[in-house]
Amino acid sequence: MTTKVTQQIMTEVRSSKYFSIIVDSTPDISHVDQLTFVVRYVLEDGSPVERFVEFIPNAGHTGEDMFTAIETTLQKHKINVLNCRGQSYDNA
Repeated sequence: MTTKVTQQIMTEVRSSKYFSIIVDSTPDISHVDQLTFVVRYVLEDGSPVERFVEFIPNAGHTGEDMFTAIETTLQKHKINVLNCRGQSYDNA
């Protein structure tokens, strides 16, 4: 079910073309740091939506580490980073 929901979200993102990302760093219950990855985009009817995509293991807190994690996630879901129009980071 998770795969189908994620596929639907990615289909909507590709259909809307432009999107923004929201990334937040937070430890889980076992105190392992992970990134919460969220996309924000506009549906064909003009409704803005914000969707959780996945948790990403946090490999580090440098800008390069963050970029690599985000780029890898976008590539995995076949989303073109050049269509990203906004970024938001909280505690990352």
